[in-house]
Amino acid sequence: MEKKEKAILDSAREFFFRYGYKKTSMDEIAEDAGIGKGTIYNYFKNKEDLFIRNGELKRLEVLDKVQQEMGRIKRADHKMLHVTLAMVQDIRETVKAYAMSKSVLEEMILVGMDLLGNHPEHIEQTVAFLQEGVEQGIFKVGDYEKKARLMNNIIKVFLLRWLTIDQQEAETEIRDIHELIFDGLRT
Repeated sequence: MEKKEKAILDSAREFFFRYGYKKTSMDEIAEDAGIGKGTIYNYFKNKEDLFIRNGELKRLEVLDKVQQEMGRIKRADHKMLHVTLAMVQDIRETVKAYAMSKSVLEEMILVGMDLLGNHPEHIEQTVAFLQEGVEQGIFKVGDYEKKARLMNNIIKVFLLRWLTIDQQEAETEIRDIHELIFDGLRT
């Protein structure tokens, strides 16, 4: 990644997490990154593209954190649960690190999940877990992509709740909801 692109992404992340997607302007990002506004468009089509790229980088950071642990987890259903728990924990840490207000958190979840929730890479990852679960004899899945989209949408519906309730209560609820989903996928 080029130095300017990284500066743009770092600046954008700071503004998105502190002030929200809607209140962040490309002018502010450019000024903070020490570049001209037009330079942003050499790397990103628009603010949405910049937001999506930031979200993808954040998702990869979370996956990198859990990748080592994933190697020790053998069952596909446990991997799926672990990814959700890790994602929620990482978002909680981000909220704290950026002193994110509840309104910014709500906006980031709504905008982020709309733009990223059914992103092809998210669907592919969930499909891979479902296929692994079928191979392990854990799941019986018909239309993998349809089930993956439904699972991602269920997480989308509950994510804000899990981020705004007590951490232990959220973890218990995440486990319970995953178990309910897995019951519907089991053979």
